[in-house]
Amino acid sequence: MIGREHRLSIATLTDYHLQDFIRCPYQFYYFHIEGKITTQSDWRKMVQFVVNQVVSRYYKLPPISQTTKKVLELIDDHWSAIEVRQFESKIHYYKALANITDHLVQCLTTERIEYPPLFLYEKFNINMDELGTELSLTFEVAEWSGNSFIIKKYLVDTDEEMNLLFNNMISVFCEKAFGQLPERIEIYSLMEGKKETFIPTKKDVSGGLEYLNMIKNLLQEPKKYLKTDSLAVCKSCSYQKRCYEGININPERFNSQ
Repeated sequence: MIGREHRLSIATLTDYHLQDFIRCPYQFYYFHIEGKITTQSDWRKMVQFVVNQVVSRYYKLPPISQTTKKVLELIDDHWSAIEVRQFESKIHYYKALANITDHLVQCLTTERIEYPPLFLYEKFNINMDELGTELSLTFEVAEWSGNSFIIKKYLVDTDEEMNLLFNNMISVFCEKAFGQLPERIEIYSLMEGKKETFIPTKKDVSGGLEYLNMIKNLLQEPKKYLKTDSLAVCKSCSYQKRCYEGININPERFNSQ
């Protein structure tokens, strides 16, 4: 338990804040609330930045230039900014490079892009009276479809909880902001090469509001934050030492995995 007694005031629920909170509330607190910046970079954030740049530039290309070769060139352009030391090991670095390259090529080149996207890495804010706060969401890629639109998210890695967050957040936001639900939501997990597809309904909007209210209430109570039990998250966390000082955790548990 972090041990803070005060209740946080949440003016805006932001997608990347919620993503960090779900990955680990302790990480979220140290970075976003206390503002503790570390010299160690989070490899996920570095790789996610590369993915965002590659996807954005690829979608801006004319159809004739949207090739496997071009995806490889774009990855090479941006990956050069990432250093091996930002990863857990050299093996981890090269595994990430191989997986991201392979799966990003597959995701981008499987379907031909005939028209410019509806949205491309555009951030929107909307006031949500039902939540008593503002909702902020970035649409990485939104494409036109026959009756509506398709939302696509290209993430380094994800899990069931993260998918639930984005499905709820996107459904609620689209219904409130556009008065229309997306035809489907596609979430790509590039480290694993998986795609999860979600088809939202009106019922999902009411359920999504309940979910976001629950997350908001959790965010407001730091004293109730629980540390993640994911070794994969802890091993690459910049705040390991801080956590060990405040919790009865043996660092060797993580270093020996």
